[in-house]
Amino acid sequence: MPDMHDAPTTARLDRVTDAIQAVFLHAGWRTCGTWLWEALRESAGVRAYYEPLHEDLHTLDRAALARFSPASWDSGHSPGAPYFNEYAPALRRSGRGIAGYDPRFAFDDFFRDPGDDDPALRAYLTGLIESARAEGRIPVLKFCRSLGRVPWLARHFPHALHAVVLRDPVAQFLSARRQMTHGGNRYFIVSPFIILARNASHPLLADAIGRLGVKLPPYVSRDLGITRLVCTHHVGRLTWAERYRGFMALWIATAVTALRAGVTIIDSERLGGDASHRTEVQHALADRLGLEADLFDGYRPAPAAGWAGTDADAQDAMRAAFAALDFVAAQRATLPPAHARLLVRKLRPTHAAPLIRAALPPPPPPRPARAWLDAVAYVAAAWMTHPLRRTHFYYREWFPKKT
Repeated sequence: MPDMHDAPTTARLDRVTDAIQAVFLHAGWRTCGTWLWEALRESAGVRAYYEPLHEDLHTLDRAALARFSPASWDSGHSPGAPYFNEYAPALRRSGRGIAGYDPRFAFDDFFRDPGDDDPALRAYLTGLIESARAEGRIPVLKFCRSLGRVPWLARHFPHALHAVVLRDPVAQFLSARRQMTHGGNRYFIVSPFIILARNASHPLLADAIGRLGVKLPPYVSRDLGITRLVCTHHVGRLTWAERYRGFMALWIATAVTALRAGVTIIDSERLGGDASHRTEVQHALADRLGLEADLFDGYRPAPAAGWAGTDADAQDAMRAAFAALDFVAAQRATLPPAHARLLVRKLRPTHAAPLIRAALPPPPPPRPARAWLDAVAYVAAAWMTHPLRRTHFYYREWFPKKT
């Protein structure tokens, strides 16, 4: 890997000073966003920050910084330096945690209105950007927890290039599923449910949850550790079809939110086989920043996979696709036409889908967001009707039917 501390030429920096001052890569988990970040990280004159909203930044120390690398887990990423290397100068004086980072940045307020004010988040990200630019380098921030906040970030960081990475939801989910079934890594399956549970009251997300019939955990604490334990237990009791519905609700709500903003779109599937799209992305991310490297030299995302060959409930996945398409139709007026068409292409089932849909029984009605309400209602009803049921029991005992 080239030295990440190589300084850019003055001419290169001048080309971005008045226009693009940073790159914000907005991606979901398992979307191939990390290899784009890796390519930019290897470019001289770039400081590439890995997941600035990651919850582990709150407790990060030098030992943990050195441990978390592409080789420390079954990542599928290219060998390289530890992910959080670039944060070393920002460690607090105590040596634990990143200065300015707040744990709520990871999962809370995941869908934020552009007009909202969050001076702490704005100051934290500004600090990272200014630290890189003070050294004459271009800051690249690659997020996996920003898609619901893209309009807010685009408004408060207007001089940054905002690029949204989209991957086929089935391929993305199957990648997360393989992490759980082959290596025991449940993070990418559980984390979407943490976001759903802690943001379920947001109108757009609530609509997606209702349309997809997502089963949410019965109790959520404001403590992130407890929330994670509750969601891990909850997800362990769900079928793969139910897990996919939760994933899809978050995927479609964040995609609609992100694509409402004026962003550059990076299509993971097209990067693998469409030279014109690769050229567009190369121009947006490298040429416009004055970078000389070919971003796609040696980088190719894995081809998209389908449900075939898995034991997932393909019929329920088909229902989820149609529910997501209905959600897009309801939100279509809020999206640029080209972005709405892109989402339809990503969600469109096979050409036989209309026939399959007609043959399928209707999906079950969505359950209440908090299952414990059902239990409370049941106990209350049983308690209130107990005297009547007891009288009926004795009546049958005293006056048995004549045979």
